Amino acid sequence: MKKPGTKLLASIFIIAVFFSKGFSQDGNPLQFLSNVSQSSQFNPAIQNKSEKLVVGLPFISGVNFDWKSNFSMDYIFYQNFSYSFNRFFTELGKPGDAISSVSFPFIYLSLRQDQHNFSFSIREKVFAETVFNHEVLQFIDRGLIDYYGNDANFGPINFKSFYYREFAVGYSNQIWDGLTIGIRPKLLSANFYYNVADLNYSLQTNEVAQQLLLTPTGSYTISGPIDVNYIEEVNYTEIRPNPRPTDYIFNFKNLSPALDVGINYRSEQGFEISASVIDIGYINFKDNNYDVEFVEPIQYDREDLYQSNNPDALNYKEPKVALQELTDSIPYIISATPFNQRIKQEIPTKINLSLKQQITKQTEVGLSGQLKFYEDRSEQYITGLIHQQFSQKFEMVGTISLLNFDKILPGIGLSYTGRWAQYYLSANNITSLLKPTSAKYLNLSIGVNFLFSTIEK
Repeated sequence: MKKPGTKLLASIFIIAVFFSKGFSQDGNPLQFLSNVSQSSQFNPAIQNKSEKLVVGLPFISGVNFDWKSNFSMDYIFYQNFSYSFNRFFTELGKPGDAISSVSFPFIYLSLRQDQHNFSFSIREKVFAETVFNHEVLQFIDRGLIDYYGNDANFGPINFKSFYYREFAVGYSNQIWDGLTIGIRPKLLSANFYYNVADLNYSLQTNEVAQQLLLTPTGSYTISGPIDVNYIEEVNYTEIRPNPRPTDYIFNFKNLSPALDVGINYRSEQGFEISASVIDIGYINFKDNNYDVEFVEPIQYDREDLYQSNNPDALNYKEPKVALQELTDSIPYIISATPFNQRIKQEIPTKINLSLKQQITKQTEVGLSGQLKFYEDRSEQYITGLIHQQFSQKFEMVGTISLLNFDKILPGIGLSYTGRWAQYYLSANNITSLLKPTSAKYLNLSIGVNFLFSTIEK
């Protein structure tokens, strides 16, 4: 595991760029690809169109990436991946805000028989979010030497990440012509939790000792398969990973329930209404929880102070080197205390509603809405769509989504079903696919399903 300081600053402009806000498939056209069994992730009442057994394998069947942020990679990197924190500070111009998730399957199975549909899945889910005062970027870019003789404060910085495993068993039933109901109970096994809240850095000058003192303050909690050791001889708190097989497979101390429910109705005239509530629940951390405190400042002697914005001037130190040295100093100024109190972490709950109307045998149009609840915010998606079934094998859907009545995102979804395999790709923002370095909003799903006949010949 990385030391605390790595997450404090580096995660702001590395992790948050690649993993930026939100679970589930926000406005993702995958939910409208009727041939793809994974569309039932949005509503457990949706049933397979195929009579074949759908099998998804690790990593290649149904990987989902989702991010939203108020900055993009080209705020940081430019001119063949040269980087500048001053450019980042200038382009951002306001507090940074990013939230993300990655979800990938360990196994996925789905089978429809008559009016019944059965599914089973194990998925890995990782979430990360950060909110930070952008002034910290200027502090990184300038270095320390200009602050000697002055007091300064930077922050707050907030960073949270958690990882859990989802075991889900789904069942849907067509109770009469056109009307299907579905339920998907889940068991969640929490693996890792990391939360740095309201981190602030203050700088004070000690003229007597000829030192600049950098003091971090804030709360810091960690939970997971880790070992924490204090090395008294050098006043060093070591936090390192120590995963055990039982931690990875199934942690009985960190179990919690969740539930998906849904309903779907399609009339003989081709009108369809679908509604669902996804991820009713939370994850639970009881095992190996630690509170980490910052117990003293980092001390810089006057002759060791540096600047990071002018490579041609004296006392220059590259920003990434300065950050690494800061990270290396963190274990010397922290203490970690175990505690038995449970950490309860809500997972974002989604309410989905969609209306569709068949126009021709191959074409349908519709409107979909999604409301998502986080711990401290909510998000709204309104999506217009057109779905085209070109053949039994190939389908495509185009979408226009309105995020929080502010951002307009054009999306696309494609699937091709062969005899033994099915391929699909969907994204809620085509412009981010065309120019990924400028992406601030993108939800991407990609996968290959394998199909096995269950009918004896």
